[in-house]
Amino acid sequence: MTSCIDRSVFLIDRAQFVKYNCPMKKELKKDQILGAAGIVFSQRGFHQATMDEIAVRAKVAKGTLYYNFSSKSKLFSATVTQGLNKIMAQIKEELESDLPFMAHLKKLVACIVRLYISHSEVSRIYANEMSCSIDDQVRLEIKEVRKEFIHFIEDILKTGEEKGYLRPLPHHLSALAAVGMIDTLCANHLENPDKDTIDLISETVFTILSTGLVAQNSGSTS
Repeated sequence: MTSCIDRSVFLIDRAQFVKYNCPMKKELKKDQILGAAGIVFSQRGFHQATMDEIAVRAKVAKGTLYYNFSSKSKLFSATVTQGLNKIMAQIKEELESDLPFMAHLKKLVACIVRLYISHSEVSRIYANEMSCSIDDQVRLEIKEVRKEFIHFIEDILKTGEEKGYLRPLPHHLSALAAVGMIDTLCANHLENPDKDTIDLISETVFTILSTGLVAQNSGSTS
C-alpha cells in the first residue's frame, strides 16, 4: 500500500510534470526565448551574441534554453525562419479580400512594409547577418523560407499580369525587385526612423511597381 508521504510525493512530481510539460506552456516558453533571441541577435549580431545573454533576457534557465534549442545556430535559424513565417502568415491573413487587383497590390505593399518594420529584429538580423559566416545549414534553412516568400509575391504579380494590370515581365525577377526594394527602404527607415514615414515608403514602392519611374507623358528617349 502506498503511504500518505509516498502519495504526496507522487502528486507533487505529477504537478511538476504537468507544469513543465504542458504543450501550451512549452510553446509560450519557446516564443519567449525566440523573442529574446531576436532582440539579442539584432543588437549584437550572431557571433557576438551568447546563449547566456539570451537566457537572461528570456528569463529562463540556461538548461531550459538548451532543452528547446541545442545550439546557438539552431536558435538563430528558428528566430529568423519563424519570424519570416509569421510575417507571411499575417500578410496572407490580412489580404483575404475581394478588392480590385490594384487596390489589393497597394494593400499588399503597405502590409509588407508595416510588418517588416514592426518585426524590426527579424528584418535587421536578415539584412545584417546573411552575409556573415553563419553555418551553411542555417543559411540554407533561412533561404528556403525567403524563397517561399518570393514565390508568394511572384504568384500575386502573375495574377496581375493575367488580369491585364501589369506588364508581361519575368515574374520571379519582378518579385525579387519588389522585395529587394522593400528590404532596402525598410532597412533605411530602421536606421533613420525620423527621415521617412511608413506611409511614404509604402506609397513610393506602390507607385514604382504600378506606374514605374518614367512620367507617362514624357515620350522622350534622350
